[in-house]
Amino acid sequence: MAENIKNIQRVLIWSSWLRLAHWLMATAVLLLAATGWLIQMSPSVANAASDYHYIFATLLIGGLVLRAGLLFYDKGVGHWKKLLPEKQELQSYKKMFIFYLSLGKMPLPKWYAHNPLWKPIYILVLIVLLMQVLTGMNRNAFPVVLGFYLPSVHEFLASIILGFTALHLVTVVLHDFKGTAPDVSAMINGHKVFVIQKQENPESPTVHAVSLDQLKKNR
Repeated sequence: MAENIKNIQRVLIWSSWLRLAHWLMATAVLLLAATGWLIQMSPSVANAASDYHYIFATLLIGGLVLRAGLLFYDKGVGHWKKLLPEKQELQSYKKMFIFYLSLGKMPLPKWYAHNPLWKPIYILVLIVLLMQVLTGMNRNAFPVVLGFYLPSVHEFLASIILGFTALHLVTVVLHDFKGTAPDVSAMINGHKVFVIQKQENPESPTVHAVSLDQLKKNR
């Protein structure tokens, strides 16, 4: 009779530089959203909020510059090639859709580093953040570019970023709650925990074993 044997492995996935870039951008987005709201909705503190808004923008620029460098020079999962969808992940796309549609009732598929379903979204978010910086820097000097009113574009992009941030937080908490790998702490200490089920009796077809090496191939 086959027996499931759980092997728990703690693996360093996110480098310190990648985590720094992530938290610089995440902190900047929240602070910029708060000060941007004060600029629009609270005239009494609008001037002070505007000054802080530009200060916090430097955090976002710093995070983007660091992340852009990692896209080309990182030797791990921070490289841009690791954000490209792969054929062997097609089944994971379907399973992730089912997991989200079921609100976490269906099993959460395993992956090594980046959630395969979110890979293209990560690239899009970096582009949107870059556009947000450019429109913010030029909205006063060049309010209209190619027929687009930059202050309106800046506000529109801000709503997209806030929507992504909210969705990102909800899904990360859902992953932590329903999965076996603590995604929240992984972006703090850099390590992910993999719970690998091994099969004591290899002749039994009733147990599905997933190796960590197989997950690493999907990086």
